Formats: sequence, C-alpha cells, structure tokens
Amino acid sequence: MSERLERGKRWFDEVYGEGKSEGLVEMQTGLAQDLARFGIEFNFGDIYSRPGLTLAQRELLSLASLVTIGGLEPQLRGHTRGAIRVGCSPTEILETVIHVVQYCGFPKALNAIRVVTDQLIELGCEIPEPLGPQA
Repeated sequence: MSERLERGKRWFDEVYGEGKSEGLVEMQTGLAQDLARFGIEFNFGDIYSRPGLTLAQRELLSLASLVTIGGLEPQLRGHTRGAIRVGCSPTEILETVIHVVQYCGFPKALNAIRVVTDQLIELGCEIPEPLGPQA
C-alpha cells in the first residue's frame, strides 16, 4: 500500500470510523474500486491530512460545499455523521446549512436541511429549538 493511500485511510477512518475506508472501496465493483481509492488518496491522504484546519472545521466546510452544489444527499448524510463523529454539535451543523442559503438559495438549503436533520435524528442527536423571528 502506498504511503498516500495509508495516510488517506487513517484520516478517512478518523472521520467515519475504523475500517470504513476499506468498506468504501469494497462496496464498489471492478474498476470502480480504483475511483474509491483515488478519493481516499486525494481527499483524505492529500487534503484532509493538511495542517491548518481541524477535522471539525473540514467537515463543516464539506457540508457547506455539498449544500451549495445540491443533489448530493448520500454525501450530506455521510458528512453529517462525520461531523458529529469529529465533535461538531447539531447546532453548528444546522447553522452551517442555514448560513449557505445566501449563496445557494432556499430550495437547495431546504432540501439539505431536511436530509441533515433526518440524519441527526437517526444518530440520536437532540435538534435545537428554532430561534424564531429576530427583532
């Protein structure tokens, strides 16, 4: 195994849980396993392993990016789990989705916040109460 892949698997497993990197590769068939491996090497071996941001900050940024792109519900669920796992609070996660509405629009943000909220509930997290209208 290359050093880059080994480093990527360590960081991936740190975010998603022990052995999850192997699971990502194994869930693919044939050449598709190469793409999963490339993702682990590049995203986690090269990017997530860089100094300067915490894993929690990286997960919130990943969530913000996914919401803005839209249509990536499986990845939103995964990064919501990852964000909780690395110490983000439900409030931080939900506020991240609320924050990006100004960049991506209400349809994407509303779709995303439903996916994220459902995932938080599935994880047993307490969902914060609404703040209500600001005076």
